[in-house]
Amino acid sequence: MILQANSIHHNYGSGQDILNGVDLTISQSGITGLCAPNGEGKTTLLKLIAGLQFPSKGDISVLGQTPSDRPLDLLQRLYFLPSEPFFPKWTPRKIAAYYGPFYPNFNNQLFLETLSDFRADPDKPLDKVSFGQKRRAQLAFALATRTQILLLDEPTTGLDIQGKDQFRRTLIAGTEAGQTIIIATHLLSEIAPVLDHVLVLNDGKIHAHLPLELAQRFYSFNLTTSPLPYGDKGYARRVPGGWLTVHADGRQGNAAFDLETLYLALTDGGLPQPGFDLNTKNFQA
Repeated sequence: MILQANSIHHNYGSGQDILNGVDLTISQSGITGLCAPNGEGKTTLLKLIAGLQFPSKGDISVLGQTPSDRPLDLLQRLYFLPSEPFFPKWTPRKIAAYYGPFYPNFNNQLFLETLSDFRADPDKPLDKVSFGQKRRAQLAFALATRTQILLLDEPTTGLDIQGKDQFRRTLIAGTEAGQTIIIATHLLSEIAPVLDHVLVLNDGKIHAHLPLELAQRFYSFNLTTSPLPYGDKGYARRVPGGWLTVHADGRQGNAAFDLETLYLALTDGGLPQPGFDLNTKNFQA
């Protein structure tokens, strides 16, 4: 088992849980998009998985170990890149030479190649570059660690179009090497092409955990000229040219699968999440 969370609760001393009974299982490698409204606990959940914060109640197991114990073996197999990480004011090359050896699978050639693809200078101190250039260096290091588990919080912030494309391609290479990658983001459209699963956190709990390939089979999307009639159990979103609707009916629609619309339908629209039978590989309404 890669990750198992059981009835996780967490608060920051205010008395109100930001996470309120999170149950989560990840048993196969791949890329998971962690989505939630602002303030609903995306970053908190990543920090709990990384062992940087401890749950108020419940337990988490990552690669068979307890993250809050901070075991060295787990720390060498897991990397967490926060949205605003602290990096020394060194050159990227010096950072890799100093910190890279901590991670047994750190790939310096991949690091330099990713910097080059990102058009980031490996020999320019990070305090002398823009935020976007600094973010590229941070991402290049994270991707080069080749840890078994990679946790990324809003990783595409500060990247231009070319940078985002290179980031996606490097992610795919990572999962081909057997990595489990969890990306917390509110910019679903930027990572949707590479996702294997989507994880929706809402009201402090896991609202949905869907394999993307099978979600594409179950949910139908249609572009219409009018909103849904009263009583319709689907969800409609105003888009250029009319309304994009989504239904949990398994039919063929006339519009492409849209992850952002599905996310809104599951959270704001109350669209039902089907059950998934692992034996038959089919959804059950």
